[in-house]
Amino acid sequence: MIFPVALISAIFLISASLGSEESCYLSEEEEDQCASVCYPIVKPLLRYFEKTNEKDAQLLRCKTDYSELQKRHSDLQSKDLKQYAQISKCQQDYSDLVKSNLEVLSQLKDSEVKYALLHSKQQEVDNLINQKNTEIELLKNQIRNLKKTSELATLTNQFSEDIDKLRKILTIRGSVENNPTNSEVETGEVPTTPQPHINNQTPKTQPIDFPDPCPRDQKKTNVLREMQLPGLDPFKVVCYSNLNVGSGWLFVYRKWANSNKLNGTYKDYESGFGHVGTDNDDEWFIGLNRLHHLTSGKPHEVHLYTSIDRKRCSNFVVGDRSEGYRVKDIGNCFGHDSRILKQGSKFSTFDRDEDGVPDRNLAKEGGYGWWFDSSTRDMRTSKETNLKTTIFIFNPD
Repeated sequence: MIFPVALISAIFLISASLGSEESCYLSEEEEDQCASVCYPIVKPLLRYFEKTNEKDAQLLRCKTDYSELQKRHSDLQSKDLKQYAQISKCQQDYSDLVKSNLEVLSQLKDSEVKYALLHSKQQEVDNLINQKNTEIELLKNQIRNLKKTSELATLTNQFSEDIDKLRKILTIRGSVENNPTNSEVETGEVPTTPQPHINNQTPKTQPIDFPDPCPRDQKKTNVLREMQLPGLDPFKVVCYSNLNVGSGWLFVYRKWANSNKLNGTYKDYESGFGHVGTDNDDEWFIGLNRLHHLTSGKPHEVHLYTSIDRKRCSNFVVGDRSEGYRVKDIGNCFGHDSRILKQGSKFSTFDRDEDGVPDRNLAKEGGYGWWFDSSTRDMRTSKETNLKTTIFIFNPD
């Protein structure tokens, strides 16, 4: 309040001293006097105005800063609300994930329980299968023993009958020699002519009836099947068919040229070895013992095929082990075969020489087992004789 009063007082005094309009025009001396009186009074007022202006400017700046701060505060609040909304959403998603995880864990536990039950049942099934397999093997062994017993009994009865027949024939022969005019004997049989060489005759092998594994209506060229002969274990065979020879042929021997896969021992050839299959590179031999049973049980044709020639015979019989698995009978042949199957030739391998050629082992030189004999002594090197060789047999009945 002091500065306004002083200002008003100064204005009043100036106006009083001037008095009229003419007093506005002052001399320099009067102006100096006026200045000396007014300046000390007005100077504080001017300073006040100056400070007031500065404060107004500061106040304006403060208001501006305050407005900016309010705007920033509003922006921050808006951002905070957005972030809060995102946080809320993340919390909700986390809650959903936890809930889903708990459900998955629950399902996993249920699955583990089910798996444990299934595993337990699988073990029970496996145990049952193993038990049944054991029972099946026992039954197979019993069947084999029964077949062997049955076959042995059949052969025993057959031999007994043959012995009885021989005894009757010998009795007839003795009666004829002692009484040539007597044509009747106790047996009721009437001999026509004496038989001086009857002691050299042997009873014929009776045909063994077993199923033919190779169908006569086979469409494919090669078909893998399973076969079982009386008294023997089941074994795999390959049936062959084509337009030239027809169906029903059974692979016996299959060897590729220049191959040593069938350079087996005598025991190998006796039981059969190699890989029986329908692939082009498969090589095998069915086995001498099986071949003997097949050809002795029923009549069989044979078809020999090599890389350079072929031969087919309408009759083919292989002997047993005591006979060296010799070719007992082969006849009615046509075609040519470098692998000559000569009647009477025995089977030879590198560890059992049965070829009858002195100082040579033709099976060892050739690198494979075969019915070698003296007619094949001219073979020079294994490379020239190690040809592709295949044997098929066929039951015409």
